[in-house]
Amino acid sequence: MNFIRKVANSDILINIIDLPENLKHKQVEIIVLPVEENESRLSSSNKNVRGALSKYKNLSLIKEEGTAWEKAMVEKHENC
Repeated sequence: MNFIRKVANSDILINIIDLPENLKHKQVEIIVLPVEENESRLSSSNKNVRGALSKYKNLSLIKEEGTAWEKAMVEKHENC
């Protein structure tokens, strides 16, 4: 994999990306990686986890999904 790694003053990045205040006017490390390789690695890992949590599904609770958040908030805050 080809990549570029450079240490530079973050001021050169001001017009390129939004930097958090704590990184402005400081030395930072800039790493440039090709997107194609990262995307293929992410997509292959997504295929591996598909259905991994299916053993935890509870079919009897599916009908209650629409109001689950509201019920949880009432339970949490009813005595406040």
